[in-house]
Amino acid sequence: MSIIDELLKDDYSFEQAEVIQIKYQKVISDSSRVKDITKIEQIETIVGVDVSYCNKDNYEYGIACAVIWNLKRNKKQNHYYIKDRIRFPYKPGFLGFRECKILGKLISRLPNRPDLIMCDGHGKIHPRRLGEATQLGLALDIPSIGIAKNPFIGYSDWQKIKKNQGNKTPIWEKDPKTSSIIQSNELLGYAICLNTGSKPVFISEGYNITLSLALKVSLETIQGHRQPEPLYLADSLSRKERNKYY
Repeated sequence: MSIIDELLKDDYSFEQAEVIQIKYQKVISDSSRVKDITKIEQIETIVGVDVSYCNKDNYEYGIACAVIWNLKRNKKQNHYYIKDRIRFPYKPGFLGFRECKILGKLISRLPNRPDLIMCDGHGKIHPRRLGEATQLGLALDIPSIGIAKNPFIGYSDWQKIKKNQGNKTPIWEKDPKTSSIIQSNELLGYAICLNTGSKPVFISEGYNITLSLALKVSLETIQGHRQPEPLYLADSLSRKERNKYY
């Protein structure tokens, strides 16, 4: 089975899904991997993706939205939808197996391949470093960023961040107050306020992009909301589309 088939498959058990995560953890955690995108000038088109849910006839459905964002002009170009059955139940740490199939199908149908994917979920901030953003980016071989609204794993003083744009604090694998492990501590991502007055979001590398650039792109695409505008619009539009039918 190919990488894309394994990572976009949605009919695993939790035990099977965990085996897949462990299998690809080594690929993602390889520190010698060269990032494809290291400069903002390399990015022209971003796709922000999100999924809204509904139930009908004892089945769960997802309405996925992809917002195409032109970074050079810093404005939306277009947006697209897809509807599909959701077969994988929700469980923390396994969001990729719930959403990556429908998101992968939608992105594969876009007129042009995007330079970067923004996911409303975690990337490297994950027990096996394979959050939704990482899983989707790896499956499609497209650089990706995880931008989550809620914390997951790691140690951080994010509750103490003053709500001014750009204020941030690191998220560490281990407690940095334990001096004996500082040298082996892994930086998972950052909690950062992207918009003054808004709560922080939790940003991490997804796939093939540096963390510093992930932060820069996220700040560059803020237009008055807590999330970068491509994600904010993907969330808003997917909800509106869902409400047309359910």
